[in-house]
Amino acid sequence: MSGVSFAGITKRFGDVVAVEDLSLQVLDGEFMVLLGPSGCGKSTALRMIAGLEEISGGTLSIGDRVVNDVPPRDRDIAMVFQSYALYPHMTVAQNIESPLVANRNARVEAGERSQRVAEAADTLGLTEYLGRKPGELSGGQRQRVALARAIVRRPEVFLMDEPLSNLDAKLRTQTRLELVELHRRLGTTFVYVTHDQVEAMTMADRIAIMSDGRLQQVGEPQAVYERPANLFVAGFIGSPPMNTLPGVAVNAPDGAAVRTETGVVPVSDPGSAREGVEVVAGIRPEHLHVATAPSHLQGTAENVELLGHERHVIVRCGGERLVVREPSDGPDVRPGETVHLTVDAERVHLFDRATTWRTN
Repeated sequence: MSGVSFAGITKRFGDVVAVEDLSLQVLDGEFMVLLGPSGCGKSTALRMIAGLEEISGGTLSIGDRVVNDVPPRDRDIAMVFQSYALYPHMTVAQNIESPLVANRNARVEAGERSQRVAEAADTLGLTEYLGRKPGELSGGQRQRVALARAIVRRPEVFLMDEPLSNLDAKLRTQTRLELVELHRRLGTTFVYVTHDQVEAMTMADRIAIMSDGRLQQVGEPQAVYERPANLFVAGFIGSPPMNTLPGVAVNAPDGAAVRTETGVVPVSDPGSAREGVEVVAGIRPEHLHVATAPSHLQGTAENVELLGHERHVIVRCGGERLVVREPSDGPDVRPGETVHLTVDAERVHLFDRATTWRTN
């Protein structure tokens, strides 16, 4: 088992920079998720680990070995793609066994191949399907076959490129749990690419968030959620995303605050921004509350989304639309009504309006 180290990695496609100066340490045995929107460079970074993309600059290491010029077959990695890429004419057992037969440099004796196939099938609940062909399986079962084909090699690093995106919602939830359990059992390094922040939050030991080819923040899921490094991360992590209100930092009678066009947002940290500096106040939906009397902010209710255990109150405050996450039995709100909102001062995030980076 080994970690993966990016040291100033850059990847160019002609004049286009897909990944720029990426430095990231994936620890041995860690479940690292590369998260970001389409085109942010996360899949390119994964393909560089696999050796499927040449590196334009920097150093990439797996364990203690620099692998910039090492062929993919010699990197001791296994990759699971978005598409299952199974051989339709082979049985499940033959598909799982195929990596042990195809790589001449790592050819495994027949007895051990059978043992590894049986172990991989048992780990992923595929034993009863070993004699079937992919066309006789469901989408979730095919994805498990692809995973079994990867783990049968016993690689140093598993690479996964959005492996759940072709599954329906129920299967995605089930397979997420299976992947987390698989990682616990194997203890091997996983590098997983996704654009789905729910997958990242529920599966990762740490998340590396990327945008426009650059690393934005690395950290444990809850830490990233609670202290986003910039406005991009604040808006990308969380569902619904963080509310943002532009304003100016002021000294209020009871401490620091941000004056906006629809009210004053209190801030518990008095040194978070200098007086008169243009900032953006970030407030998670659960840290806004509908008030029964005038409070910090005022707006107009646009909609109320009932979700059973909770509701989302959509409020227009000046030029911004805010989402308030409330219990389903909260104060009655109807579209078109004036709504007063209370802010949890100790949970307000401040970002510099010019640089977009966090100030508190």
